Amino acid sequence: MGEWKPAERLSDDEEARADLDRHVRGLKWTDRAIEFGSPERLKVAGWLNGTDLVYGEMRRLYPVEEQRQTMTRWVLGRVSEKITGIPIDSKSSQWNWNGLWDPNEPTSFCGWARRVSIPLAQWNAKRVLKSRTVAASVLEDEDGHNPAYDDADSRNALQQPGGGLDVFDRHPDLRVPRPVGKIREDLMRAATNGVAMDAIRLAREQGCWHPSLDGLDDGLVAALLLAPIPMTLAPMMERFDADPAMRDAIRLYWPTQTSKRRVYQPDLQRAVTRVATMRGVREWEILLDLGTMAARLAVG
Repeated sequence: MGEWKPAERLSDDEEARADLDRHVRGLKWTDRAIEFGSPERLKVAGWLNGTDLVYGEMRRLYPVEEQRQTMTRWVLGRVSEKITGIPIDSKSSQWNWNGLWDPNEPTSFCGWARRVSIPLAQWNAKRVLKSRTVAASVLEDEDGHNPAYDDADSRNALQQPGGGLDVFDRHPDLRVPRPVGKIREDLMRAATNGVAMDAIRLAREQGCWHPSLDGLDDGLVAALLLAPIPMTLAPMMERFDADPAMRDAIRLYWPTQTSKRRVYQPDLQRAVTRVATMRGVREWEILLDLGTMAARLAVG
């Protein structure tokens, strides 16, 4: 049975919203889970980003589709910040910390997300739309055409059968060498045109493998290696390591793991080499660290 995910279209579906609320409440909100940047907070942000909840509120405010899309993207980023407590585009020094999401509040998560979305949009629409409104076709290109999601049929190899945070709980030593550049494109093509095992076989041949992946479900492994990180969550990787050198490597790495195509980061190799030299380890170890961070966001 696959890992639960919220219904994509729930802005007008009260039952689907109630289901999301139940799953948010059902997470184990320990003291550590409540901390900003916790895997549980990231999971909730990921759930929200997989729905049309914020778009539904923008639909009520803006009659033009391009405006809705622009404001949805902007508001989703700000709401994600309020959920995770991790800055993406804004400066945390300017935040109203009392306005961040509190998992202990006995209120509907969906209701909270809808309530905060409206004023965020209304207060900032003039500035955001003036600087960011673009043609719908440009928005699509900016998101990046991802064949694994846009073109794949019901045999989508990246539709993991179960995992997310649970797989890292069950396998705390799991290490994920996610590929970059042409190798990533080749693996994505193999997963899209064939089955998960085709991508896994190619990953092994290309050296993008770690023994901790042995024995896991093929679909889950393909997702760990290739599933793109949502654009609103990807910059959060920079908060995973306090070392300035490593954060520089993360900043160059995460764009290669989103749905954007053919991202070229010529300085990434130099950044990885610099961190490996400073830490006295092989570059492979740094790539494993980066890949595992990305996998937690992509699959969690």
